Amino acid sequence: MSSTTAATLTVSVGVSPRQPLAAWAKLAGELEEEGVGRIWLIDSQLAMKDVYAGLLLAAQSTRRAQLGPGVTNPLTRHPTVTASAMAALAEVSGGRALLGLGAGDSAVYGLGWTPARVAEVEASLRFFKAVLGGDEGELEGRSYRLPEPVAPVPVWLAASQRRMCGLGGRLADGVILMGPAEEDFVRRQVAWIEEGLLEAGRERKDIQVWLVTTTSADADPSRALDDVRSWASTEARLIADFAELPPGLERFRAEIEGAKAGYDYSQHLSTHAGHQRTVSDELARTLAVAGSPEECGRRIAGLLSAGVDGCIFPLMGGGRLERLRLLRDEVLPAAAAAAS
Repeated sequence: MSSTTAATLTVSVGVSPRQPLAAWAKLAGELEEEGVGRIWLIDSQLAMKDVYAGLLLAAQSTRRAQLGPGVTNPLTRHPTVTASAMAALAEVSGGRALLGLGAGDSAVYGLGWTPARVAEVEASLRFFKAVLGGDEGELEGRSYRLPEPVAPVPVWLAASQRRMCGLGGRLADGVILMGPAEEDFVRRQVAWIEEGLLEAGRERKDIQVWLVTTTSADADPSRALDDVRSWASTEARLIADFAELPPGLERFRAEIEGAKAGYDYSQHLSTHAGHQRTVSDELARTLAVAGSPEECGRRIAGLLSAGVDGCIFPLMGGGRLERLRLLRDEVLPAAAAAAS
């Protein structure tokens, strides 16, 4: 297992509509106490509570953990608005803010919009790196500067396909890698990032690459699969829009297209979502990591060997602290043992 993962236990979480914001603030502090060093909060305005309210509360409830939207987009909020919100988060957190940027997923699709083009994401990425570094940034032919000094905020890019991975390699401080939990495909994605690094004259040490790895460990494999099925349906719907399917997923083409057609954005990532049943056991196993702690550990060790620096673990609804402890105390040690 990579040393970075051991040092920075990283989770992705959303504030459920059913969860009081005060309860979320308490949970954020508890996550840090349990060893979490980085928290990415989901930005999906029609499915979850407001990401920036959640981040500011988390900043007040934690002392060490890095915090950021994971991820926002340049469409639902104008980049100047996002930059101002991130400056506030950097201030309240004492410089622990991170910005996660992507083309837009549930926040965008839920409005009937389409994600931002790669060129739009690149323009926003360049703007954020400038203004969140204390400089003047250009956007849509105009120059802007934040009205107050800001602690530097690293900008991470969510990427899955070749052009976005290359963009991350050229410009981003970090890449949040999305896609199936398949070693061969992750190696391909890392190679695309490295192409971008080479093009920009950067080195691999200049960027962090972390893979979103939805994981459920249980002695009963059927329970573990059911636990990740909702997330797997989300991933299948995303993969349906890939320019080309990863070779290992071609046999699931009809199922993946069905997942896209039946997706309900108001139930995004809900463990009770009806659309989760569009995903078979075999596809769920391919897209997510599910099984006994030892099985999950072996899968994670293999994914880390594909060239990423660490894994981002989504904490799905219900018993989040228990999920985290199982991951920390059983799954990650099993991954370390498998790697050695």
